[in-house]
Amino acid sequence: MIRAATIFVFLVLGFALTQALSDKDHDPDNLLIVEVNTSPERTGLLRRQLDDFEEANPGVKVDVISLSWGQAFEKLSMMIAGGQYPDVIEMPDFWLARYVSAGQIADMTPFLTQADFDDDLEADTFDYGSIRERVYTIPYGYYLRAMIYNKKLFAQAGIEKPPLTMDEFYQTAAKLSELPGVSGYCHHGGRGGAVFYYWIMTTMNGSDRFFDDDGNSTFYNDGAVRGLTLIRDIYKNGYAPQDSLNWGLNETVSGFYSGTCAMLHQTPDALTSLSKRMDDADYASSPMPLGPGGKSFPHLGYIGWSVLEGSEKKEMAFKLVRHLLNRENNHQWAQRSGLVPIYRGISDDIFRGDDIRAGWLQTTQDDRWSYLINPNYLSDIAEFDSITVVQTGQAMMLGEKTPEETAKMWADFLSASQKRWMAENE
Repeated sequence: MIRAATIFVFLVLGFALTQALSDKDHDPDNLLIVEVNTSPERTGLLRRQLDDFEEANPGVKVDVISLSWGQAFEKLSMMIAGGQYPDVIEMPDFWLARYVSAGQIADMTPFLTQADFDDDLEADTFDYGSIRERVYTIPYGYYLRAMIYNKKLFAQAGIEKPPLTMDEFYQTAAKLSELPGVSGYCHHGGRGGAVFYYWIMTTMNGSDRFFDDDGNSTFYNDGAVRGLTLIRDIYKNGYAPQDSLNWGLNETVSGFYSGTCAMLHQTPDALTSLSKRMDDADYASSPMPLGPGGKSFPHLGYIGWSVLEGSEKKEMAFKLVRHLLNRENNHQWAQRSGLVPIYRGISDDIFRGDDIRAGWLQTTQDDRWSYLINPNYLSDIAEFDSITVVQTGQAMMLGEKTPEETAKMWADFLSASQKRWMAENE
């Protein structure tokens, strides 16, 4: 039965992929780029930037395949397994190690240097997309977390300002939940929610380190357990919606703009949906709350462009990546997608000017907030984030596992994975 179901799923995905390829009518003589997080506006901007590239390179044509986020990993994997290699693909941070370990991503190091970009490129841009000091993807922007809050509901609850500390976060969620039909916090318990757990555990630990020098996970530490206990108590006491245990990004955003819950932990791309459904005067953002040590470590994810090892047009593919990442194009892309850009100075332009973006701006300027980067070099981190943390986190929130048991389970897995990586890369 399982085998039959698996075959059926692959047939469905294969049909969908064939249809996508057919719809785009890809010419094998053209460059092919695959985007994995699409919307009509976003794809339109990409197409305009590709048209500029074609105009600057007579005779070169670029085709696009746009995959929806929910099925992108499976569809892209099927393309590559079937020998259909795109030239350039959009690469989320937690996919990278798996593709690199499979030998499917080209080493960009010999072809791309800091000199290929504008002078104000952030100094650590290449570091984020590197494994073992080789560059395999270059980020086009960063997904930085901040706390979005409903100003109208805060006023109704008699709360004058957003929470600055963890204690205030808990107390604010409790106070907001006294309003009829309102929960204080929009919990993200489904896929993608691992980064909230990581933030609260490291922030309560007072350090952004995932491991000590011996490769042991810091999730064994008492602060990590206190962090899990805090969010478990928020849910247990009814300060987050009951069904938020299964919420993904879209559900948390809709829970916020509908007034179901009053605080939302999200990246700036959520503002696109909120601006269409809420009055700008009714919501704002603040940095993620500070831990006991006076620091906070909001998660910084990235997504970038990579060249496939199987591409037969690598030189032109590298040139296309450079074009997409020039300062002007990156400014447009970051502004449209709600990202922290890869060039210095653009963040001020994108986030300055109103209460809605104030949380991200302060996070980028105030030393009390430092970025938390997942250990994306671990080849099994994607499955751990997407499946293990989601399922066991839900069990903890329901009281089936204690925060102590959950933290230890995650720490055991991460420690073993880190020590394997250290042994392989001595």
